[in-house]
Amino acid sequence: MSFSPEYLMTTEALAHNQNKMDGYFGDFFGLMRKALVAGGSELGLGMTLFSLAVSIRATRIIEIGRFKGFSTLCLASALRFIDIGWQEPQQHKQRPDVDYSEFEAPKKRQLLSIDPFPTKEAEELILEANLENYVEFINARSDEVTIDGLVDLIFIDGDHSYEGCKADVFNYVPWYLRPGGYFILHDYYGWYDSEGNNNSPVKQVIDELIAEELFEHILIDTGYQSFTVFRNPNP
Repeated sequence: MSFSPEYLMTTEALAHNQNKMDGYFGDFFGLMRKALVAGGSELGLGMTLFSLAVSIRATRIIEIGRFKGFSTLCLASALRFIDIGWQEPQQHKQRPDVDYSEFEAPKKRQLLSIDPFPTKEAEELILEANLENYVEFINARSDEVTIDGLVDLIFIDGDHSYEGCKADVFNYVPWYLRPGGYFILHDYYGWYDSEGNNNSPVKQVIDELIAEELFEHILIDTGYQSFTVFRNPNP
C-alpha cells in the first residue's frame, strides 16, 4: 500500500452531520454520519457494507484500507447485529443446499482491518461504538499480511494505484475468499482530467476484471465515488 491520496486531503466541517440523530434510526446511523470525512467513503457505501455483511451472515471479513474508520464501523456493526440476531419464519428455510442449524448458529465473528497508516480517529470511533471485540487492527502493508482460513467478504479500499489495487485483488481474492463470497472495490469514479474524463485507477482494475468474466458483478452508482460488488462463483 503505497499510494493513499486520502491522507493528503483536508476535510471541511460538516456541521449538519454532528446534529443529534432521529431516535428511530439510532446511534449507529448517527455515528456513520459523523464519521464522513474528505478522502473517506460516502454514506451509500457504508450502508451497503452493513447490509451485505448482515444479509450473508458474515463470519469473517477482510478490510484493506481503514483511514479514519468509517468502513470499519459499518462492517463491525454488521457483525454485532448478526450476533444480536433475528428469527426467520420456518417457511423461509426451503433450500436443500443450506444447513440452517449451522447457518444460523452462533459463531465468533471478526473483522480483520489492514492498513499501514493507523489513525487515532479510527481507533476512537471503534471504541466509541463498543466494537473493539469485533475488530483486529493489523497495522501493516497488505502485501505483508498472511491470513489463516477463508472469509466471506473482502473490502478493498487501500492502495489506489493501478498496480496496488490489482495486487490486493490477486493477493487476497483467490486465496482467502470463500466460494460464493463477495469482494468490493471502492472508487470507481475519480481522478478527473481537465476534459472531465474519469481516470480512476480502480476503474481500470474493475474493467479488466469484468472483461475476464470470472465474477458476477454490479456497479453501485451512489453519485459519488461509487463501487463495484463482485461475487466469487460457487460451484
